[in-house]
Amino acid sequence: MFEQSRARPYTAFRPWACHPAGYTPDGSAAGKTPRMKALAEDFRLAEIDISLADDMHLARWKKLVWNTPYNGLSVVLNAMTDQLMKNPFSRPPRLGNHERGVAGAGSCGHPIAQTFVQEMLDYTDSMVSYRTSMKIDFDEKRPMEVEAIFGNPVRAINNAHGSAPRMEMLYQELKYLDDMISGRVL
Repeated sequence: MFEQSRARPYTAFRPWACHPAGYTPDGSAAGKTPRMKALAEDFRLAEIDISLADDMHLARWKKLVWNTPYNGLSVVLNAMTDQLMKNPFSRPPRLGNHERGVAGAGSCGHPIAQTFVQEMLDYTDSMVSYRTSMKIDFDEKRPMEVEAIFGNPVRAINNAHGSAPRMEMLYQELKYLDDMISGRVL
């Protein structure tokens, strides 16, 4: 991505320069900044729960490890989260996607403990069943966040010489369905 300015016509976009999360010039995490803490306090004053992460990149990978299986499979299998968790035929592929997300995050320099997957499964088991955001978009015939949730991580993993074949397959299926919703499928 590039931003245009009069002083420097096409300088590389530096997400750490404008994001409240702290990053050093090389893009590595710098921990919780005063700006992040102030923003969190504003959320707390508005009575909105918030927790800060020392490393936004790692936090995003953790969110993807949890979100990709549920979002993708809820659309492809036309299922709610409890159905995905209870059915033995949806559980193994979903676990494979979790594990590929963990491996992919590691190949991109953001290792996630294997125990995180079980923590997320236990947490999801305790939740009330829900339609994922991607399932809601699909049901309502709105564009889905396929690139943000699947495309970008798949490309990042591939660029880091990792492999996520199940995630890539799900990405391709969702791209087809997203194109179908948008009228781009022949």
